[in-house]
Amino acid sequence: MAVLAGVLTCLATAGLGRWQLQRADDKLAAAALMQRRAAEPAWTAADWPCAAAGAQPAANLPVDRTARLSGRWLSHRTVFLDNRPMDGSSGFIVLTPLRLSQGPCQGQVVLVQRGWVPRDVRDRQRVPEWQDTDAEVSVPGRVAQQPSRTYAIGDEALPDARLHRVIRQNADAAFWQAWLGQAPLAGALLQTDDEGPTGVALLRHWTAPDAGVGKHQAYAAQWFALSAIAAGLTLWFQFLRPLYRARALAQPDPSRP
Repeated sequence: MAVLAGVLTCLATAGLGRWQLQRADDKLAAAALMQRRAAEPAWTAADWPCAAAGAQPAANLPVDRTARLSGRWLSHRTVFLDNRPMDGSSGFIVLTPLRLSQGPCQGQVVLVQRGWVPRDVRDRQRVPEWQDTDAEVSVPGRVAQQPSRTYAIGDEALPDARLHRVIRQNADAAFWQAWLGQAPLAGALLQTDDEGPTGVALLRHWTAPDAGVGKHQAYAAQWFALSAIAAGLTLWFQFLRPLYRARALAQPDPSRP
């Protein structure tokens, strides 16, 4: 039983080490893909698929490809996604619909993840005053599979459409249908630069695809080390030590006549 436990421990820890290396490789591959797509021509409204979210598989979108969309902000439908830390501080990710003014999807809406703002520590429900231009804007960014999502317990109630701006944990298709009166297009735009609304500073320290590669490699080294220790202990206590004892007992005792 002890040998079996040792073998299983070796296999399990080695498997976890390989899994951590695979995660590191996946992140490196995602970073390489992002670099290749960054060199491609930017997507525009003419390229964006016109199917609504849920109807168009988001996997078909060229995630992390640069893009630039023209349209008008639906500022009064801005959503503040709660419990989104950035640079070690608590705050909100700002999500504003952009009504496209060009291309085959003209008049439809793309969700733009615009940046991050800190939480007011004195009033957790307070959000920044928000005033976007009414003029057409050209928004640079990267294609995202979907807006930011986080773990939530239970379902959130649908919003009161009479409000202007809301705080949410997540914003799903049912929310947007109630909030906008229409479903947004599949995917999202991760804004990368340009100014935000008047008087509001937005952080855009988005996580890089290869973030945490070193951490995964360090975890892999730890798991492989544990696997080697388990193998060494099993070999010593179950095979080598009994063998040495047996040899010692088999040797004649010189003190005896």
